[in-house]
Formats: sequence, structure tokens, C-alpha cells
Amino acid sequence: MPYTYEKRWAGLGALCLAMSIITLDNTVLDVALPSISTDLKASMSELQWIVDIYILFFASILITIGALGDQFGRKRFLKIGIVLFVLASLGAGLSTSTLELIFFRSLSGVGAAFIMPSTLSIITHMFTDSDERMKAIGLWSMIFGLSQGLGPLIGGFILEYTSWHWVFFINLPIGLVAFLYASWILPESHNKSAKADILGMVLCVLFLFALTYGIIEAGVSSWSDSSVRISLIIGLIFCAFFILWERRCSHAMIPFELFEKRTFTIPSFAIALIVFGMVGSMFFFSQLFQTVEGYSALEAGLLLMPMTLGVAVGSKYAPDVVKMYGAPLSIGGGMIISALGMAIFVFTIDVHMPLWAILGGFLIQGLGMGFSMPPSTDSIMGSIPKEKAGVGSALNDTTIELSAAMSIAILGSYVNRIYLLHVKEIDVDFTLLKALKTSIQAAHTAIASLNDNALEGNLLHLVDQAFIEGVHHTMIFGCLISVMSGLLAIWLLPKNT
Repeated sequence: MPYTYEKRWAGLGALCLAMSIITLDNTVLDVALPSISTDLKASMSELQWIVDIYILFFASILITIGALGDQFGRKRFLKIGIVLFVLASLGAGLSTSTLELIFFRSLSGVGAAFIMPSTLSIITHMFTDSDERMKAIGLWSMIFGLSQGLGPLIGGFILEYTSWHWVFFINLPIGLVAFLYASWILPESHNKSAKADILGMVLCVLFLFALTYGIIEAGVSSWSDSSVRISLIIGLIFCAFFILWERRCSHAMIPFELFEKRTFTIPSFAIALIVFGMVGSMFFFSQLFQTVEGYSALEAGLLLMPMTLGVAVGSKYAPDVVKMYGAPLSIGGGMIISALGMAIFVFTIDVHMPLWAILGGFLIQGLGMGFSMPPSTDSIMGSIPKEKAGVGSALNDTTIELSAAMSIAILGSYVNRIYLLHVKEIDVDFTLLKALKTSIQAAHTAIASLNDNALEGNLLHLVDQAFIEGVHHTMIFGCLISVMSGLLAIWLLPKNT
């Protein structure tokens, strides 16, 4: 059945299916991290790389790959992306070491960068009526949010009945159907005048990876370590080259002039902080629930669901809040509400954390996010000239992905550093201490093999408290930053935004 205009809604289904595998992938992975750590003996820094490598490749090449897709064929790039993603998922599921898994996760990120911009570009091409296009993008956004939100629950269900390998294998049948469906019904489209900023993309990849490596390694050793300092310096040098090039390039991947507008910069910063808090929470609490508190993967997935529910409810009522109180108060107030959710964790986090605090904290945190994100996105897109709407949308997606990557790198490094400082004080032999320092999962496995109930109980208490202490400090940090940023958003955003 070749594509005709009447088949545009069926074509939208193919695009949503293709997009769902890349949005589902990361949040499904969150609840699998403790199992991966135990099975592959992955350290905290390796867990950070397993998550971050995907996001970094995805975010750093997204805009340029989108321009190349416009030039050489959007449908072609979509299909290439699906094939890459499926093969990378197969490799990830078959991985027997963290190095293999990190490699295949990087390929998944490349595949995702081919898929994501192609979906929106094809939607714009298929839906020529503006009202229909808005409805189509609305449905696309709903599937995007739904697949992200259901990720922890689906991941928990998979781990309840199979192994962590299947959080990657699940992408194979979905990807196969999406490839056949897209090949069958989607039209090919081009924009021959599009130009890709290849040098900008290379510089972006280099500076992001150097900075991320330095930040993650600082959590293992220290900020004074020579390799950490060298990595950060290299990252900053490439960052400077990137900015200089982007300001001179006629087809730059990032139009820096947009950041001169408060209605673009402040909401972008707000969204970055919201995603920073959400991704960090899911990364740590999935490990806290399963390894420290003893919940199953499915139970951990269910405990994370109130955040998704809060985002959905907040997003639904955000337009009414904006009408009543204005966008600055909705954006800034939402960030402060989100901070209140984190404040509940600050005061209640423990080995036996009360259920009401878990559910209530995530619900309030999600509600604040929901109030902030729609008016932030609307302000961003409203401040961009129509002829640059595609670039602005891609830049918004890149901001979201990079803030997620930085959340894992910065907060993970912070938690790992505090955890290691506490564990180093435990008086045990060198072999056991090495296992305790690897990760909280490795610590539990090593302690369980001691066959000494009294010693086991004491050591478990010490390592659990070390991990909780790290997460507790990140919640304090996140809470304070969200409150201050929310107040700044209320103060600095124009009242008619």
C-alpha cells in the first residue's frame, strides 16, 4: 500500500511506534540497573556510563543528523535508525561485560539520533493543514510521554519474570514491526537546501565526552586527580572551540542568538533543571528501593509511577494555572512545588522509608514538573521565529537529553564520592573492602557470602547508610537549587509570557 494523503494517520502510527522504542529504552533500563550491576559486577561509575553513553551520543549528534536526514531523505534515515537501534539492542542484551554493554548502548544512541528528528520532520511533511498538524504532534507527544512514564513499570514487569537482558530484547519485535510498517506506508521527503554542521557536531561530541568523563571519574577518585583535571581542561577547550565555531558558522547547529531572549533562556534552564531532578531521582531511587529497601523490580517500578501521574495531572491543569496566575508563576511555582516533593525525601529517607513519603514525594515532585514544563515549552517555541521552529524544537530536545546526561554524571559522581568516603572507614580486609567500594549492589553480594549473621547485619547497615547519605545530600542540593531557580524564574520572566 503506497502512501497517499488519506493514509497520513496510519503513517503517524508508524512514526509513534518507531519513536516509542527510543523513549521507552532509558526509563525501562532504570529499574534494571541493580540487576545489571550484580550480574556484570558493574561499579557505580560504570552504571553511570551505561545510562549516559546513550544520552550523550543521542543529544550531541541529534541536530546535525536531523539536517542530514532533511538533505538525504527522512524516511531513509528513520529506517537506518531503526535498524541501528534494533541491532544495538540485540548486542546490549547479549553483552557479557560492562564494556560490551556500554559500546552497544552508544550505538543505540546513534540509532535514536537518526529516529527522533525524522519522526517530527515526516509529520510536518504529511500533515499540511495546521490544525491537523497540531493534533498529530499532540498525539506524538502523548505517546512520547506515555512510553517514558510506563518505562519503570514495564521494566519491573520484565525483571519480575525474566532477566535484565530482556529490557533490550523487547526492542527487537517493536523495531521490526516499526521498520516494516514505516517501509510500507511512509512517504519519502527531502529538503535539499538543508546544511549539516559536521564540524560543530564533532566538537560537541568531544567536549561533552571529555567533561562527562572528568565529572564521573571525580566521583571515583577526586577533583584533584590529574586525569580528572586534564579531562575537564580538554573538555573546556573543545567547548570554547565549539562556541567560536558556532558563532561563525552560517549553518550552525545551535543558533546562540536565541539565548539572548529571556523567554527562551529561562524556560530552557527551567526544563533542564526539571529533567535533571527527575532523571536523577529515577536513577538513585530504583537502586535504593531494590538493593537497600528490598523491593522487587516490579514493586520499584510501581513506586516510581506517582511521578508520572503527577506530571500528567500537572500538565493537564497547567494551561488553567497560566490563565489564572501567568506563565512566570506557573513555571517558577511548579519548580518550587517540585522542590517540596524532594524536601519530603530529605526528611524521611531511610533504610525503612515510609510508603506515604515515597508515594507523596514523587507525586508532588511530578505535579510541580507538570505545572512547569508545558508553559516553559510554549515560551521557548513562542520566542523562536517560525522559520527556525525546527531548529528550536531540536534544540529543546537536545537540552532535555543533555540535562539528563549531566544529572547522571554530576549527581552520580556526588553520591559515589560520599558513598566511598564512608565505606573507606569500614574496618574489613582489603578484598572485602574492594567489593564494598565497587557499588552498593556488589557490597550486598559480598556481604551475603560471609556466613556470619552478626557481621553481615553490621556491614549491611554501614553500606546502606553510606548510600543513603549520598542520596540524602543530592536531595538537599536539588531542593535548594529548585527553590532558588523557581524564585528567579518568577522574578526574571516577563509577566506577559
